[in-house]
Amino acid sequence: MTARVRETAVPGRLLVCMLLLVLTTVGWRRGTYFTGSVDPVVAAKGLLSVAALVLAYFGTRRVALRLGTGTLWALGLLLAASVLGALTHGPLVAGGVIAVRVTIVALTVVLLLRCYTGTQFFAALAWSSAGIGGVAAVSGLPSLSSGRLAGGFPQLAPNELALLACLVVLYAAWRIALGASGVPMAGIAVVALGVLWFTGSRTALLMLVPALVIMALHVRRARVGLVVSGLLLAAAATVAALSTDALTAFLERDGDGTSTVESRFIAWDAATTWADDNWQLFFGGGMSVKIIPVKGQYWDEQPLDSSWVSLLVQVGLVGLLVASAWALWTVRGALRAPRESRALFLGALVFLLGRSVLESGLFDATPDFLAFLAISLLAEGGSRRRLAEQPPESGAGPALPARRPRPAALTG
Repeated sequence: MTARVRETAVPGRLLVCMLLLVLTTVGWRRGTYFTGSVDPVVAAKGLLSVAALVLAYFGTRRVALRLGTGTLWALGLLLAASVLGALTHGPLVAGGVIAVRVTIVALTVVLLLRCYTGTQFFAALAWSSAGIGGVAAVSGLPSLSSGRLAGGFPQLAPNELALLACLVVLYAAWRIALGASGVPMAGIAVVALGVLWFTGSRTALLMLVPALVIMALHVRRARVGLVVSGLLLAAAATVAALSTDALTAFLERDGDGTSTVESRFIAWDAATTWADDNWQLFFGGGMSVKIIPVKGQYWDEQPLDSSWVSLLVQVGLVGLLVASAWALWTVRGALRAPRESRALFLGALVFLLGRSVLESGLFDATPDFLAFLAISLLAEGGSRRRLAEQPPESGAGPALPARRPRPAALTG
């Protein structure tokens, strides 16, 4: 990677669309799951998501960049399996509404990527995550008294807030590695890391480290300042970990270091015997199934804290196989992407797929779904050529097609 890259400008339309997308894909109420009933929060999120879709649609009238369609087939099969499962499980309305919501989010991402470059898209995603996450973190500072930082407005759960912080760190690290950003972007990354630490999200932090290592391995000629800063930061972190109990306290988190993992195993075991018949086994019960009954415990039900276990319950074995093939296909495409794009794609996939093992939401209307879907669309064969033709550092605005010269007027 070279140092010729300049900072990316984010067009206003794209930033507004992305703000609406992130705002409608984060939780507004902690511990509440959609069951099919419409209330002011559900209606507001629906209207904002439609507004983002309309705004993105009018943007594509200016330009239409090359974009593959294989990702949409995979997503369509996944959503179709969820609707088939909801037909027999019962919550058809709730499952159908969530499938429509995911479709609207996916179409908005597709339209944006047909109008703007991948770098512009991820820049907008990072800035939107920073803005919404920053407001949530500042307004949620009183929650620190309970041990973990959560969002105040909107009411993000600690793990959701950590996800937004990690998206900011991943983008900042990528731009710094490219040589496109300096001290200001590094400062934003440090603040985001601080938010991540105070959320107490161990899964996010543990998966962020290998993601950053993947990005660092793509640096060909590291700048002296980048190397020195990295070594100083690593040394400071090592000293802090060895001389204090901060890292131990973070991992144990008030004594629940293994209890949360053990409780996940209980829900995962219940998911393997959840289906009542072969139809539910193959097609699940719909995207609205977020909580599963458990037996032999002093509690009766528990959330499904894993994207892959959630898929087994929501879309069955058929959907689980489709999603697994989709993820492997995306990784394959990322490996074939141009070097600069590959650094971001692989780093983000390591984080997103690793986090999805213990956290749910990768295949739902969530911020991590926005990132995964965009990477999948850009990394497939129908889109990769545009990454080479249109370098990721080009950030002056949406690429417009070249105009054909008008024919000279005939004179008689």
